[in-house]
Amino acid sequence: MSDSDFSTHGRRLGAFGERLAASFLERNGVRVLERNIRIGRGEVDLVAADRSGRFVVEVKSGTEVPGEHPRWNFTDRKARQVVRMARSLGIRRVDLVTVVVGDDGVGVEWHPRVA
Repeated sequence: MSDSDFSTHGRRLGAFGERLAASFLERNGVRVLERNIRIGRGEVDLVAADRSGRFVVEVKSGTEVPGEHPRWNFTDRKARQVVRMARSLGIRRVDLVTVVVGDDGVGVEWHPRVA
């Protein structure tokens, strides 16, 4: 597979993960208000709302690999970037949703208030 094939695969997996995360949140009583908001050089994956108010959702997707998990890609640096973007929208809460695609199906986990 070429580098461009990996890049295309990664974008498709990311888009799939974001759709799945939005659907998962909605099934759990959360309203998804906006998707893929460009802010400067970054992007907020989802803006959502529940009873406590609006929040930003970062979505990390990956394939099932032993010893790895997409949540590990939510580094301190990424957290700071997402917090800055959220604050520019007047939002203080950041949640994380991880999507793992494996041979046995797809797993989705919601990690509230990660930053």
